[in-house]
Order: sequence, then C-alpha cells, then structure tokens
Amino acid sequence: MGKNDSISPKYQQVKDYVLTQIENNALGKDGRIPSESEFSQLLDVSSITVRKALNELVNEGVIYRVRGKGSFVSNRGTAADAATRYVTFIISGNELYDSSYLQITKGVQSFLSQQGCKLIIEFVENNFEQERELIMKLIQSETRGLLIYSVNPNAAKTYLHEIRKKSIPFVMLDRIPSGFPVDCITCNNNDGAYEAVAHLIAHGHRNIGFAAYDFYLSAEAERYNGYQRAMQDASLVPNDETLFFRRELDYDKLIAAIKNGELTALFCVNDRRALEIIERLTQEGIRIPEEISIMGFDDFESSKFAKVPLSTVRQNFEALGYEGARLLFELGGDAVRCHKKILLSTSLVIRESIKEL
Repeated sequence: MGKNDSISPKYQQVKDYVLTQIENNALGKDGRIPSESEFSQLLDVSSITVRKALNELVNEGVIYRVRGKGSFVSNRGTAADAATRYVTFIISGNELYDSSYLQITKGVQSFLSQQGCKLIIEFVENNFEQERELIMKLIQSETRGLLIYSVNPNAAKTYLHEIRKKSIPFVMLDRIPSGFPVDCITCNNNDGAYEAVAHLIAHGHRNIGFAAYDFYLSAEAERYNGYQRAMQDASLVPNDETLFFRRELDYDKLIAAIKNGELTALFCVNDRRALEIIERLTQEGIRIPEEISIMGFDDFESSKFAKVPLSTVRQNFEALGYEGARLLFELGGDAVRCHKKILLSTSLVIRESIKEL
C-alpha cells in the first residue's frame, strides 16, 4: 500500500465514529459523548488523539462542552447546521467607522467566512456599563464565541468570570486585563515603542517626552515601558516634567518645555493623541518638526493626511482581527489548558513629523 493509500489519521477515525453515532441516532441531541479515557479504551487510541478529535468537533459545532460534566451532542446535531452559528464582536470605542475598527472587522470576517460562521457586530460608544450589560445579555443566548475590544479591560474582569462560568470561548483584542489570564491578541507594544524612541535617539534627540491617552490600558503601559527601556539603553533619563499621563494634556506646560529647549521630541502613545497635539501646537504657532518632532503609534488612515504627515509605529489591524478569530476557533472550549497571548509584529513608518538634530 502506498503512502497516499494509507488509512485516515487516528483522530479522524474518532471524529468519524462520533459522527456515525449521531447520524444513526445512537447519540441523541444533548446526548453525552464518551470521555477521553472511555474513547481511548473503546478505539485503542491515545488521549491526545481523542482530545484533538473532540476539539475539532467543538470547533465545527457538532458537540459542546460543559465544564466539569463532559461533552454533549449539539442541539443543532450536525456540522452543517452548526455552521450557521454566530460569533459576536463587541467593540467599545469612539466611533464605529473608525478606520482601525473597520480593518479589525475585515480581518475577523475574512476568517469567519472560511468557517461558514456569521459575524454579529455590537458597538458601544466608550461606556463600560453598557458594555457589561451587553455582554451579560449575550451570554444568555447561543453564540459560537465572543471577540471583545473592551473600553476598560480591568473592570471587565467581573463579566469575564461570568463568561467562563457559561463555558463560552472568548478572545480579548488589543486590550488585556492585568492579573487575569485570558486568550488575547495584541501587537508587540513594548518593542514597537522601543523602536520608535530608538529612532529618535539615533537622529540626535536626547530630550524626548511621553504623552499617554488612557494610561490605565495595558497597551499604553507596555508602550511606556518600551519608551523607558529605549531611554535607559541610551543612558538617558526622562525628565518628569515632560511626561504627560493624563487625558487632559497640559498644553501650557508642553509649550513651555518646547520653547525652553527641554523637549525636542515627543513620543505619543497613539496616533489619536499625536494628531490632537499636532493640531493644537500648530494653532499655537509651534512649528513641527522644526521646533519639536512628533512620533505616534498605530498608523491610522488619517495619519498620513495630517497637517504634518505623522511618523508612527504601524500595527496590522486586519491581522489583529483575523488572528483573533482564528484563536477563538482553536480554543474548542477546553477548560484545562494554558491561555495564549499572541503578539503581532509592528513596523516603523517615517513621515514629515520627525527632524534630525
């Protein structure tokens, strides 16, 4: 027998056995599937093989898991029926038509369309209470899983516990709660910020400030750590007077630092902050980049069209959505496992807001 004529993989044999039992009505709707150990003895296969087969059946919607009780036949019964199930993407943000949200959604949809799974988008305008109420409502209904872009991931821990009790797979996008392990996709914030600040240093800047936006977010804290690390590696000590952590930025203080020569470059935690600063400083007569260089993070679509085209760190929002959806399908409802944190690479984009000293 040639290699191409070999029998199907053992995990496929397990899948075929379960599907045959369902089709023959040996396992009715909500019928309990044998455990891993029972399958191992019945079909003479390893527990790892059984686990792979059952995970695929969960992903396909044929069976579902209940924490502490086992695996059961889905109410929909077959993979074809289960393919109509939904993934819900919850976005808590500033504007639904923000280009970054649209790119993330495009990535999510790109993956789900390959799985025959439909996407529901729920948008909440930067309001955590509405976000929490929406999540609590969603977990009472049938859903393939949740993708969550939270306005306040630390506060989200309250409802994340409830999602886990329901054994609903979920993945956090971009923003992660501290001290609470979750499956998540984010860009490499730390290294991206390091590369941006190192570029400023390499081009002669020594007095480099930092401007946050929502500093309670994990992504912003990671970018600040990258900023600090780049400064330390260059034996530079940040001036506390040029570190801006509040949403309401002190422009009088910022402008004074620029005019006094205490600040020649400013690393902004995101493009939203950077574009706001460019707009305000130009109104105040500050020339960019002649008097101060500005660096952002994200590479919004509008950044290249700003009054002064913005130098920034680009993250791939479409890949964020695609990989987030793919991770959601990999989870399979397995309760006993380690959580995954996947970091996506970034790249530096240099435009006209940076001047070499």
